[in-house]
Amino acid sequence: MSEPAGDSSGTSVRTGETAVLREAVDRLRAEADGLRRAMRSRGVIEQAKGMLTERLGCTPDEAFGHLVQLSQDTNRKLADIAAGLVGIAAPLEDTAADEDIPAPGHVTAPDAVPRRPHDPRPAPPAAARLTPVPGLAARYHLAASALAGAETPEELARLLHEVALAPLGVLAVVLGLLEPDGALALVGSHGVEPRRISQWRRIPPETGVPLVAAAHGGGMVWEFDPDRPGERPPDTGRIVPGRIACAVPLRRGDRIVGAMSLGWEGRADRARAASRYVDALANLAAGHLLRVGAAGDGGPGLEVPGGEYWFRAVLDAMYAPVLVLSAVHRGVDGGPITDLRVGYANAAAGPGPAEGRRLSELHPGLVASGVFERILGAAADGVPYEGCTTDFTRPDTGSAATLSLRAVPFLDGVLLTWRHRGGTAERAARLGEAHRLAGLGGFWWSAGSPGLELSEEALRMLGLDPGRAGPTAPADALACVAPADRPAVRLLARRLLAGQRNATLEVAVGTTGAGPRTVRVTAEALTAPAGGPARTVRGVLQDVTSWHRTEQALTVARARLAEQRRRAGAEHRMTRALQSALMPTPTGPDPAASGLDHAARYLPAGEQPRVGGDWYDLLPLPDGTVLLAVGDVSGHGVAAAVGMAELRHALRALCYTGAGPAAVLGRLNTMLCHQGSRHIASVLCGLLDPAARALVWSAAGHPPPAVLRAGTATLAQGPAGTVLGADRATAYRDSEVALRRGDTVLLWTDGLLNRREGGSGRPEPLLRAAEECGATALADCLDHIAAGLGGPNPADDSCLLAVRLPPAVEPPPGR
Repeated sequence: MSEPAGDSSGTSVRTGETAVLREAVDRLRAEADGLRRAMRSRGVIEQAKGMLTERLGCTPDEAFGHLVQLSQDTNRKLADIAAGLVGIAAPLEDTAADEDIPAPGHVTAPDAVPRRPHDPRPAPPAAARLTPVPGLAARYHLAASALAGAETPEELARLLHEVALAPLGVLAVVLGLLEPDGALALVGSHGVEPRRISQWRRIPPETGVPLVAAAHGGGMVWEFDPDRPGERPPDTGRIVPGRIACAVPLRRGDRIVGAMSLGWEGRADRARAASRYVDALANLAAGHLLRVGAAGDGGPGLEVPGGEYWFRAVLDAMYAPVLVLSAVHRGVDGGPITDLRVGYANAAAGPGPAEGRRLSELHPGLVASGVFERILGAAADGVPYEGCTTDFTRPDTGSAATLSLRAVPFLDGVLLTWRHRGGTAERAARLGEAHRLAGLGGFWWSAGSPGLELSEEALRMLGLDPGRAGPTAPADALACVAPADRPAVRLLARRLLAGQRNATLEVAVGTTGAGPRTVRVTAEALTAPAGGPARTVRGVLQDVTSWHRTEQALTVARARLAEQRRRAGAEHRMTRALQSALMPTPTGPDPAASGLDHAARYLPAGEQPRVGGDWYDLLPLPDGTVLLAVGDVSGHGVAAAVGMAELRHALRALCYTGAGPAAVLGRLNTMLCHQGSRHIASVLCGLLDPAARALVWSAAGHPPPAVLRAGTATLAQGPAGTVLGADRATAYRDSEVALRRGDTVLLWTDGLLNRREGGSGRPEPLLRAAEECGATALADCLDHIAAGLGGPNPADDSCLLAVRLPPAVEPPPGR
């Protein structure tokens, strides 16, 4: 939780609250540690109080006062006084000499296991009797109290060694649990090299290792004793250190659940004399081992996550702190995860024992900051969590710091690691990532240096080994540059050394399978105060290969686009010229057309600099009729213009034969189908007889003509027909419209009405615009219609053609 900037009073208050919380956490942690130590000896003290209360007939408080007085008088610990009194009632050392222990150096086979200590058997000869070891009973009760506080197999092995066995000269303790297949899994140890434990992590049942023999045979197995001359160590090898060693089965009632191996440094006779004590400790440790290291059914369970010693060695080699955490569930039947228990803490996690403790207890600040719930979520959902917190109390210094946390799911828990946010290591890591993503690398040279100091990314950019140590010789760096660019690099270096402040150069480097790469070199020279030659040169290498390739691709694309535009412009100009030559715009009345008034408009597409196949024709014929035609050939460009010219000229030629419009369209359709033309066309062909005031017309996939009479525009009635070039068997039919003086005939192509921005293609808007013209001139009327429909179509060209019959001649006034 970050502090708001500028609020110094609030910051000081929160700092004081953090200090108070930290002191409370430290105090509670110290009290908890003290309670753990006290609970280890609490049991034996209570037993001693009960004995004194019964024998002296006093109250428990008076019995405790007697114990305290004895402790003060003898200057011994209270727990030792209590253990001694309890041990008097059951002195294990009294019967230690009755053991029938094999001689050192003998490995007991499973079928030659010595009888249990409580089995009846004859006493050995007097010469074989061993001197009892005093104080074992008291130590046994101390151990029983201490082992009750163990929470992991490792802690159990440590307490067993330190409290119960170290005073006897035992150097190391190894605990193993039997697995269902008969193998022995080492789950806890103390005093043994991690490498040895890692090598013997799981021992198959068929091996002759004494630890396995004890677990399967049920008796104590002794290993080699170097004090006996002529003896050789067993071929099975040793797990624990020491001059002698023994393996003891771990019993739980009548069942053997595992074995314990001890390494001794003392005399062999002293070790054999404590065998009954060791056997009793083994039975005691078996119950606790099942409690902390086995499943609920009494069989071997999962070990602490990350318990492998090689894995712990890897964690210890890391600079970052790491906690191996296992899940703590609510209830015994696998309820929700309520906490996480530390299975292992590497050296960087801080001093002090952490194994077996809960994360909420070890780092309570995580709970207060809300991060604890997110870490539990990572263990429950299997999704890694990464965040930060400023309320994390370090166990070594007790100081609060802003930390970056990462929790990764691991077995049934998580691996938790953290680092100081904003620290030097994090800033360096982020800077390195930024350099890698940006393709940046640095270099440095100073006078007297044997070569260039290149960053890891710079070495990688030049194709050199990023892991190489020491400076790079200038010749080696120059050899990475393409030969054609080496003179430019030498010139840049000479200019910088001569006093030029900075310089930039792009060179090609490397010859990898992906081709040479382009690197931009930006260098800066640091000159002496007097302005002499440069003493230091530093700079940056930037991989601009992708930019360079993109720039080249853009240059090629621009050139191609310019060429396409040039060709398109030339084609457009040629097509426009062709169209202008084919369709001259008629102006004014034509005397040859019997006084008809006429006008036409060609409207090219508004967006694209290309022309289509739309056309119109107005031609007086020898018989006195006038050809009126409009058409639209599919496609655009030169090909469409050529197709339009062929169709227009063919239609003109057919009309000179005296054939009617339907016959003309039929022959045009036969021509296009026979030629296998790539184009189809819609055409409206009409023959206007001015003398008879009649229009005969036929359509091939084209809308009918419109007649404007006395301010009202209507469509002529007749079949639309099929477009030319689609079906050879199509038959076309003529239709006739009777006209009156002053009527206007209007023809158009569909590009005028079919528009992307909402044109429906229906003729009603065109008819309304025509009605608005009234008796205005035809040229003005066509301009009004085009403007009323939105001007030229942005996506298609269009044509308009209008012919008006002469009006009726009115008699002079007064007649």
